[in-house]
Amino acid sequence: MGLEIHQQLDTRKLFCECPSVIREDEPDFRVYRELRVAEGEMGEIDRAALFEEKRRRRFIYEGYRDTTCLVELDEEPPHEINKEALRYAVHIARLLHMELVDEVHVMRKIVVDGSNTTGFQRTALVGVNGWVEVEGRRIGVKTLCLEEDSARIVGKSGDRVVYRLDRLGIPLVEIATEPVENDPKLIRTLAERIGMILRATGYVKRGLGTIRQDLNVSVEGGARVEIKGVQELDILEKAAEYEILRQKNLLEIRDELRRRKASVGEVIEVKGLEGSESRILRGKKVYGIGAPGFQGIFGREVNPGRRFGTELADYARAMGAGGVIHSDELPGYGITEREVEKIKKQLGEAFVLVVENKRAAEYVRERMLMAINGVPEETRGVNPDGTSRFLRPLPGGARMYPETDVPPVKISPSWLSEPLPPYPEDIVREIVKLGIDGERAWRIFKKGYHRLVMGAKNPRLAASLVLNTLVSLKREGVPVESLSEEKIKEALEGVGRYYAKEALEDVLTVMAEQGVSAEKAAKVLGLEYLEEGEVERVVRELAQRYEGKALMAEAMKNLRGKADGRVIAEAVRKILREKRSQ
Repeated sequence: MGLEIHQQLDTRKLFCECPSVIREDEPDFRVYRELRVAEGEMGEIDRAALFEEKRRRRFIYEGYRDTTCLVELDEEPPHEINKEALRYAVHIARLLHMELVDEVHVMRKIVVDGSNTTGFQRTALVGVNGWVEVEGRRIGVKTLCLEEDSARIVGKSGDRVVYRLDRLGIPLVEIATEPVENDPKLIRTLAERIGMILRATGYVKRGLGTIRQDLNVSVEGGARVEIKGVQELDILEKAAEYEILRQKNLLEIRDELRRRKASVGEVIEVKGLEGSESRILRGKKVYGIGAPGFQGIFGREVNPGRRFGTELADYARAMGAGGVIHSDELPGYGITEREVEKIKKQLGEAFVLVVENKRAAEYVRERMLMAINGVPEETRGVNPDGTSRFLRPLPGGARMYPETDVPPVKISPSWLSEPLPPYPEDIVREIVKLGIDGERAWRIFKKGYHRLVMGAKNPRLAASLVLNTLVSLKREGVPVESLSEEKIKEALEGVGRYYAKEALEDVLTVMAEQGVSAEKAAKVLGLEYLEEGEVERVVRELAQRYEGKALMAEAMKNLRGKADGRVIAEAVRKILREKRSQ
């Protein structure tokens, strides 16, 4: 198992001056495109690119006049590579103990799934042969590349895919590790360690979608399979375990098919189903593939909730079909026993049906032939439960060729002598110096709030806020995910200006739910921070009606959020002492 970690850098875009911002408002324009495959530098066509062309999809690109430009639309050549992003990449490579290249050359990597308007992704090798220490052992880091992020899908309809150009061109580092054997837990720990090193630099973006892990897995006798887009560490370990299980099950299916001397027939149009009682088949063309020896194989489980038939359905969907129907699940779907017999006369005992889409049927046939050979090399997408689904064939080396529009850049000697950002341990030690214990310091760092806490006037209050208050509010249904680090910092800075620390929870709730500033939230809550003299005046007024414990309770109730609890308590004690001495 090996990892590829893709982490966005917090700079402007890689080949233009546009800001790296993700937007949800209505776009200013839309452009319609189709992409066609081209040969690589060696005259070969990449198999993954050829697969995408076979899908015959059309792409719609949405953009904004103030945050996207002609570079993203491929109507203007790329500008020089972003030197700030390259400097960041060099520093990260040094933190990973890598050998740096002398000169950075940008390459084109053919990608025709529509995620790049050009039909390729620009990428540049920065460092090789590094390592990272995890659980007392060094694990190799093969390469670090600086590349542009792809456009993001915001909609699909039939053969059309809608992409947003806001993410296209955001710089990211791609870090590829050496493989590790037989230990999905170690893969998770490795991803966490590299992620923490990246976070400690202060160079990277934060939030969902800013870091993505791709997992490469192979088992003995199997094939290399890439599982893309794992965003959560908890899913990473599960995805590794499920892919190991899937490949082992596919190898067992291969062995069984070979024992049976199984074969796969040609795609034919199945006749006599025009008046079928099944609404799925009625009035439609039905294409079938006979498969002697596949009886019982289609229904065999390869992962929890996923069968070999599901694998075939993924291939059909990739070509625009709704899925497949196979002999192991019939009669069913309204298809009668009599109709099944009619199909068997044309295809044999074991078969697969695809409705209306001959192209999809041909591709399903290819996958059935692959089953006799074992595990196909694939790129797969992760599902929420850790299982995966087919996306496209695994790309090969034919997709790489030089970028002729961007000149090579020499690594600046000054970047090699600059002090490096701290490692995670260095940051945690600094947090501990602020009077916060080590376990809490690590939690603060892992949540990404170390700079907030270290820069706060009251670090302990800030620590309590990010570790306890935000968690408590989230449990109560408050949308705390809408509170950026800047908003949380603003709320902390409002303590002693607009309200007391006791009001923080209420203030954050209003800020999260109404999207207002800390000052505005204080006004919504009717808060006004009172100095010690004002606090004493209010307590004296209350002392005319209450005394003892009742006075303390009323003072806290009336002044909650308007003054520090310690100040209120001291004012109450002072006035009670005065009363006793009279």
